[in-house]
Amino acid sequence: MIVRVLTATVSTEHSGRLHELMREQLPLLHAYEGLVYVKLARRLVVDHEEIILFEEWRDVAAMYAWTGPNIERPRLLPGAEDLIEDLRITHYEALDIDPPPES
Repeated sequence: MIVRVLTATVSTEHSGRLHELMREQLPLLHAYEGLVYVKLARRLVVDHEEIILFEEWRDVAAMYAWTGPNIERPRLLPGAEDLIEDLRITHYEALDIDPPPES
């Protein structure tokens, strides 16, 4: 299991439009085989927001099918990146893997 976390800082002035674009992106993510879980969330901070897109992928191959060869590049709808002040993408290997069910 691979966890991909996109963290974006956006001004309150641009946050509404970014919410719209990120919500529009969710069905595209859901269409990819191998996506196990996705959550879009925000944290309000004085004059800006921190938005996270938390993705859980079945395996590395499934994640690469979504991201393409450069996993450090965001895969966002046109216009979204222009609204973002700071963007970080981090990847984790899940340690809480459930054993396969017994047959």
